[in-house]
Amino acid sequence: MPLQREPAIAAGTPYHLLARTPAHRWWRPLVGVLLVTALSVLFAVLLYGAALGFAAVVGARTDPELGFADPLWMFVVGFVTVAGLLPAVLLTARIVQRRPAGTLSSVQGRLRWRWMLECARWAVLCQVLVLAVGLVRGDQWAGATWPGWRTYLTVLALAVLVVPFQAAAEEYLFRGWFLQAFASWIRTPWPGAVVASIMFVALHDYSDPLVIVDLFVFAMALCWLSIRTGGLEAAVALHVVNNVASAAFEATRGVPNLDQSGAYSLWEVLPTIAVTLAYAWWIDRRAARSGIATTTA
Repeated sequence: MPLQREPAIAAGTPYHLLARTPAHRWWRPLVGVLLVTALSVLFAVLLYGAALGFAAVVGARTDPELGFADPLWMFVVGFVTVAGLLPAVLLTARIVQRRPAGTLSSVQGRLRWRWMLECARWAVLCQVLVLAVGLVRGDQWAGATWPGWRTYLTVLALAVLVVPFQAAAEEYLFRGWFLQAFASWIRTPWPGAVVASIMFVALHDYSDPLVIVDLFVFAMALCWLSIRTGGLEAAVALHVVNNVASAAFEATRGVPNLDQSGAYSLWEVLPTIAVTLAYAWWIDRRAARSGIATTTA
């Protein structure tokens, strides 16, 4: 029996409608939610179990309740288990929606690496601006909590290795799969963007109202950018740089704690909101000037 091919996606299809192929049926997104949830849990458990096994082999200290006594292990495993979302999302698009997994990446069916690297360059500049605003505002480095170069460089190296997968996984789920799934029903992307952004905020479990607003603006800006630029590259670039920069800053006080509670002042949150909006506006202009494809060819 010949292999069944995916139905072709029509030329001129925007990013948010890439799940609305000739194979689309109203029930496919609902089944997709169930499958992506089940696969996400499965991959998270497998990755966590693999980490426990590796820790036992290398003789790392473990805790009966948390699994790991070393905060460095908790830091790495926290990001790695979230990265399990990525294969879950890609498989769901392929199995349930009968479309190439690359349609989650962009309208060209793949990640446009050159474009993503350009976005990353501007994302780094945004983080420098946030740091500069903090210094002008009077933020001071707490030298008394400096953990030493060995610990700092270890955390930084591990962040560079694992954060891109964690950040990409969240982008593929919220700005990719959920955005496209909702749009496959109603054609407009914005209700799906709002729902996906609310889910993104809820996943991070912050309690401070200002940080919740900051995260929601961040999520909606990345939804808007994904629609405007025809792919996830700009969103992945900002998310990766933002998380690596946060880990690098927190590592000056020791191994970052993944606990997301705490209170923040208005002047700590406003710069990040402003920089997120500036990044979205500027990348949109750069995409238009560079001729980045926003619909399928």
